[in-house]
Amino acid sequence: MVNKPIRFGIIGSGWRAEMYLRLANLLPQQFQVSGVLIRNPEKYQQLIAKYNLTVYSSVERLAAESDFVVLAVSKTAAAPLLLELAALNIPVLAETPTASTPAEYELLRPLAVSSPLIQVAEQYPLLPHHQARTAYIKAGGLGQIGHVQVSVAHGYHGISLIRRWLSVTGTACEITDRRVELPIMDFSYRGRAAEDSVKTEQQDIAVMVFPTGQSAVLDFTRSQYFSPLRSNRVLIRGSHGEIRDNEIIRRLGVEETEYLNIMRVQGGQEGSLDSLGLRELRAGQHNLFPNPFTAAPLSDEEIGIGQALLNMADYLQTGESSYSLADALTDVRLAFAVDEAIESGSTVTVAEELVAEE
Repeated sequence: MVNKPIRFGIIGSGWRAEMYLRLANLLPQQFQVSGVLIRNPEKYQQLIAKYNLTVYSSVERLAAESDFVVLAVSKTAAAPLLLELAALNIPVLAETPTASTPAEYELLRPLAVSSPLIQVAEQYPLLPHHQARTAYIKAGGLGQIGHVQVSVAHGYHGISLIRRWLSVTGTACEITDRRVELPIMDFSYRGRAAEDSVKTEQQDIAVMVFPTGQSAVLDFTRSQYFSPLRSNRVLIRGSHGEIRDNEIIRRLGVEETEYLNIMRVQGGQEGSLDSLGLRELRAGQHNLFPNPFTAAPLSDEEIGIGQALLNMADYLQTGESSYSLADALTDVRLAFAVDEAIESGSTVTVAEELVAEE
């Protein structure tokens, strides 16, 4: 339980940075924004006024007023700023991706060990339903996890879920990938009105096999982020059962099988006077995810961002990492290999790489 609000600064001014501002505005008892560092503050006067922001001209001054800073800049600007923050020994929660090219990946590898104050805000494993699935796996209900299918997010986001559920730590992997095209009705996207016409989209399907014998399928098409015509899918198979989306099947005994559903318990409905939002996720008697932000009506994405902030604060107090720079670089490296497999049309083998040189 947080005794005082987590105080963080923000480097950046885009839509992702504003999500942190909005979250702190909704939950002032848990989060406070100490200020922002913006390259061209004159361009963002409306944003500054909206959230009554203090604008700093140096990262050192911003960090001095903060428990840590959130790095929420464009993916092309992230790597050099991470190097700068590491040199100053400033605690930082970095948005994804930490490296957008193989060259940036190589540049950042040494920081995974030399800069322990860097954590990464990979939000997908922190979304409520994914946290609930992870909790059930950790409780041992599925036994040994052997195979995962993830159709939730692209590249490093999807791979972060695969590695978490399989408990795979390294980069060693064999990847075969195919890209196919399929038709889909047009859909509205970030203010653009939909047309009454059929478009073409690409679907990437990667099969990943790890040295442990565990395997995964990463299956995604970009319209899953925005179109109601494309839904997400999850399959997690263990020796004693499986999770299929929100359905759980597990063996209890030789002749007995248990069937559960991950149920979403909402507040603010019918006669409830609570805020309209998630209270918890349950499967039978198991409370798999108690929402730490019931005081405000948040989207699942906002809950994931809030959880990343809580995890960063816990890391600075306890040293227990939730998602390190090494984790982020491993997922990015495997995402590059997926792209390589698509482009080459052949199987790509990734060796076990030292994410950082000691």
